[in-house]
Amino acid sequence: MKVLVIDPVGGISGDMLLAGLVDLGCPTGVLEEAYARLDVGPYALQLTREEVGGIACAHLRFDVPESRDKRTWAHIRDRILADLPGAVRSTSTRIFEALARAEGHVHGVDVEEVHFHEIGAVDSILDIVGIAAALDHLGVETVYALSVPLGHGTTESLHGRIPVPAPATLRLLEGFPVRFAGPPCELATPTGAAVVRALAVQGDPPADLVVTGSGYGCGTRRFDDWPNLCRVVLGEEDREKTARRTFHVEADIDDMMPEDAVMALERITIAGALDAGITPRIMKLGRPGYTLGAICEEEHLMAVLDAFLVHTTTIGVRYHAVARRVLPRRQYSIATPYGEVGIKEVRLPDGSTRTKPEYRDLQELAKRAGMGLAALRAEVERCLVQKAHEGTDKP
Repeated sequence: MKVLVIDPVGGISGDMLLAGLVDLGCPTGVLEEAYARLDVGPYALQLTREEVGGIACAHLRFDVPESRDKRTWAHIRDRILADLPGAVRSTSTRIFEALARAEGHVHGVDVEEVHFHEIGAVDSILDIVGIAAALDHLGVETVYALSVPLGHGTTESLHGRIPVPAPATLRLLEGFPVRFAGPPCELATPTGAAVVRALAVQGDPPADLVVTGSGYGCGTRRFDDWPNLCRVVLGEEDREKTARRTFHVEADIDDMMPEDAVMALERITIAGALDAGITPRIMKLGRPGYTLGAICEEEHLMAVLDAFLVHTTTIGVRYHAVARRVLPRRQYSIATPYGEVGIKEVRLPDGSTRTKPEYRDLQELAKRAGMGLAALRAEVERCLVQKAHEGTDKP
């Protein structure tokens, strides 16, 4: 399994992280291919080689014309990100949603109505989509983040002068290790923090990770005694050797509105559950109710338990360690005559593979094409077979 460790040596921002991924080995052509699917207007990607503390690194920025356009998070999700390949769109959406939720909480605005300037300008959209495309290209399956330096002091924002770190940044990094260290300036931006929040697994990286590559991205500022670098480390983890303890968590509930249970499942999943579901049952005194259950790894156990206690009406939660075996998996997208479809692929013990198209992609394309899901699913299967034959024909 490919693992990426984000090491914010001197800070983290969207452009620093993206530059590090390019330095790690993601070609800028991969980014440009994703950007070609975005309707955000003209831009110019500027990539230069620089040196910080004697370390060669990449510096990346976008030249974007000033614009007065304002878009809500809902518009970005449903319009701007809509044509991205499945895996890239999914990762971009997760990052943007984390950012929108944090900004909405800080400003007291409904997440759907958080405005464009509050979740980043066009360059932030390019940073986030570029990061998602780079992770997909590098085949990253799991992300970890080391302690994030925050800096101190104050900084200017569209809402006036605010403390460092920005309130949204602090909100996004709840549950992750941070350092109140560094020069008096903003070292961690909301965009960088949103990547950590949305993608990183809480806890330490595997102890026996085999390093396969590293990259360095730098910020624009230079300090005499502070390396303004964000390092990314790519490695391989042996799933069998580093199997994590897994826990089954459950609670019996008979006094909660069914609609509220749906929201509870969402919050439990965000807290780190690998899987979560509801099982109807008859409770004591013949009262109808249900058992809400989840599976999570040990590093997420306390967060999942908290989610049960905060977002449901239960006053107690049961949990115990369980054995779990999972198939090796990967995600990618394929082109069909109707558009891109994300594919989940697992490898079975006998060496064969099993694939399944993303239902959300099928649903969107079926609506757009005016055809039934069954017919579209058959077309995807045909494209998969064709792709497999093309792969076997290559010398």
